[in-house]
Amino acid sequence: MTDEPGKATQAAVRERNLTTALQLVLSGNGTATRASIARRTGLTSATVSSLLGGLIADGLVAEGERAESTGGKRATTLRVDTERQVLLSVLVQPGLVRGAVLSMLGEELHRTSLRPSSPGSVDDVRTVIRRLAATTGARIAAVGVQVPGIADGSLIRESVQLGWRDLDLVRELSGAVDAPIHLVNDADAEAIADTSADDGFGANRLFVSLSTGVGAAVIVDGMVVAGAAHRAGEIGHVPVLFGDDAPLCACGNRGCLEEVVSVTSLLGLPHGADLEAVDIAALAAAPEARERIASGARVLARALLLVGAALDVPTVVLGGASAELGPEFIGHLRAEAARHPVRAAMPLSFRYTRSAIDQPFRGAAQHALHSTFGVTWAR
Repeated sequence: MTDEPGKATQAAVRERNLTTALQLVLSGNGTATRASIARRTGLTSATVSSLLGGLIADGLVAEGERAESTGGKRATTLRVDTERQVLLSVLVQPGLVRGAVLSMLGEELHRTSLRPSSPGSVDDVRTVIRRLAATTGARIAAVGVQVPGIADGSLIRESVQLGWRDLDLVRELSGAVDAPIHLVNDADAEAIADTSADDGFGANRLFVSLSTGVGAAVIVDGMVVAGAAHRAGEIGHVPVLFGDDAPLCACGNRGCLEEVVSVTSLLGLPHGADLEAVDIAALAAAPEARERIASGARVLARALLLVGAALDVPTVVLGGASAELGPEFIGHLRAEAARHPVRAAMPLSFRYTRSAIDQPFRGAAQHALHSTFGVTWAR
């Protein structure tokens, strides 16, 4: 019994060293060697060889080419094994469930989608996971499931769009695949993808996702801030319009930010509409939509001035489907923020992210990668 604490400590140290070694291989982009990892970590050559032997046996690392000679025996390079293990990424929306198989380096290998039988159908999410698993002969290392709602461990505390409350989604999906399943809020996932792809990694920013709903993620020193109850960034259901004529929100309140500035609201589409099935740019160019977009941008800018001042962030990154609204929408945001400068606060800058459109599955996949192995694609 007296040996158990010591064994636990040794196991924790080895686990930490395995994570460090895997991150160095991943970040090395095919140039890392056993000797370079030993130098970077201060570990002995024998320890490094043991760690890498385990990672190779587990299908996470593979040996590559011989490194250039530095005067002695040419070392063998190491790379992340992209053949034996893969990641699954699933995006759940009211009108569409999408999924993709990604390599351990984040390269998309296969994708599928399914129109749900009803918004919030867990069976449809399970079906997409099984379809993805059937397309690959590699071992599935982890699954990331991205949802519009409050993700807290295995639970979805609340998703107004999907009609979920205190749903143990991981338990509901158990058996769909033999791999750990990790849940992540959609805005958090998009923020993770944007931050890891940005040269300004580590900067503080507010990520705002506009699609069928509105969500936000707070990034401090490159990390997503969860908040005391995993609700940081849940600004979509904060009332911004008041009175009996304020629009009724699906949550039951009136005048929520989501009912004013979600892309579906700006375009005049019904709640939960499938934005993948419409030409957002064309709809945004219609005169009535342009009026809603200008009005919604003013409301959003004023709300973000308050949030930005409270968090002391200099940059607001817009994700989701918002980039399809074009330069006019972000121009309204910039103009409104400039008209109302906040004294003693940094002026807000605004930009679109492309990750949500160009690489929509990357955020949930990286969340699953980090949650399972403790490593990240960010360099």
